[in-house]
Amino acid sequence: MFRVLLLAVAYLFMTFPAVIQSKEPQTVLLVSMDGMPWNLISGKFADTPNLDRVAKKGVKAKYIKTVVPGKTWPTHQSMLTGLYPENHGIVSNKFWDSVYKETFILEYDCTNFDPKFYNESEPIWLTLQRSTANKGRSGVYFWPGFGGYKEMPSFYRKPICKLNCSAVDPKELPNLRKKTRKTWPPYEHCYPDFFNETEAYPKRVDRVIGWLKSDDPPRFVALYIDAPDWKGHSDGALSQAYKDSIEEVDRDAVGYLLDQLEKESLDDKVNVIFVSDHNMVNTSSERVILLDEYIDPSTYTLTESGPVGHMWPNEGMLDEIYKNLTQPNTPEHLTVYKEQDIPEEYHWKRNRRIPPIYLDPDVGWVVTKSNATLRPGHWVKGNHGWPPQKAKSYSILFAQGPAFKVGYEIEPFSIIDLYPMMCDLLGLEPRPNNGSMAIVKKMYKEDESPTAGQRSVVTCSLGALLPLAVFFPVFLGSF
Repeated sequence: MFRVLLLAVAYLFMTFPAVIQSKEPQTVLLVSMDGMPWNLISGKFADTPNLDRVAKKGVKAKYIKTVVPGKTWPTHQSMLTGLYPENHGIVSNKFWDSVYKETFILEYDCTNFDPKFYNESEPIWLTLQRSTANKGRSGVYFWPGFGGYKEMPSFYRKPICKLNCSAVDPKELPNLRKKTRKTWPPYEHCYPDFFNETEAYPKRVDRVIGWLKSDDPPRFVALYIDAPDWKGHSDGALSQAYKDSIEEVDRDAVGYLLDQLEKESLDDKVNVIFVSDHNMVNTSSERVILLDEYIDPSTYTLTESGPVGHMWPNEGMLDEIYKNLTQPNTPEHLTVYKEQDIPEEYHWKRNRRIPPIYLDPDVGWVVTKSNATLRPGHWVKGNHGWPPQKAKSYSILFAQGPAFKVGYEIEPFSIIDLYPMMCDLLGLEPRPNNGSMAIVKKMYKEDESPTAGQRSVVTCSLGALLPLAVFFPVFLGSF
């Protein structure tokens, strides 16, 4: 009798697949370095021994493809949502909303902290905090746009506010945007205290390490480093100042973070992903397209200028303005699109914040209204924002941690693919997104989800159940 019972149990284990073991969700630290160029590091222009150190211990890509436009706010929102800008709604650093009848302005303006501009998408840190199946805490340090949500991260660093934005009537904002500063930003409503000694890169890292060592630590942290973008803009894309800033960030942000993770024995517990939003391209006073030379300045509003142009014609003026800009010839070094004709591959046309006329200058050229909006004299400076596929303005990718292979170079993929991968690492069900796991899963040590099988389940086939259904009644009937 016992031999029969043992045979039955053996049959059960041979025909039933093994129980899928539950795996704990992992911790993710996403670090973005604004303007860190993919094509000027690792000795090609600047020396970045600490990013190279990550490549040896983990994974790197030659670059990862970014979104249109190649601007800081839309790109950082795409990283945390897996959505193209036309879907998450932050379509540029500055844009007009035709329903709210308001202009959104990045970083230092009250609109950056107004939730109504961010209500088309939910970032990963907020999904983690709201999750019912895998709820967790999050930390966000100066990440572009994080202050635009009613719910704040579990850990975060506040900006310095000179206005109580929640008490300001949005219709009064245009009167509160007068230039009060000689340098960027032109005025301050609320602004990260980037230049205070307390916000030096190692200080930011120390606070993040403190979050990770706390009694109830965050499982997702997004850390924003605002350089080397500054020097790329002010001094140019191949300047010594830009090179020095790249190397400073590599030393004082990347290197110091790696050292502290090792010191606190967190390097084998935290998956660290280093990215950027764009590189830099030089522009000059000799490569400027002045719109007022072609069309009447009283017939339109230009809400975004530079490497991209957002033109909102006065009512009834769309066709006339488009004709004046395209016939008999379009201005040299400029492509002009009506909204519906914007290339599909831009993924930047289906949102009410997309302008009726989109101006797409050649790479290295900028568009503006008139000379009055330009700095005087001869100048060369760096800029970004052209469609990345034209400007080759991509992100870096370096990653290390318990989930990732060692010494592996992955093929280029899209920056929106980071989102489903990070959800996977965190054990989160992703919200609808444009990303894909097809390439990024190759970064994993076993080319499989590190958190696959969050629940312990037994699976079996119907074919395996049928013999048992016959066997056990007969077996039990013998007692």
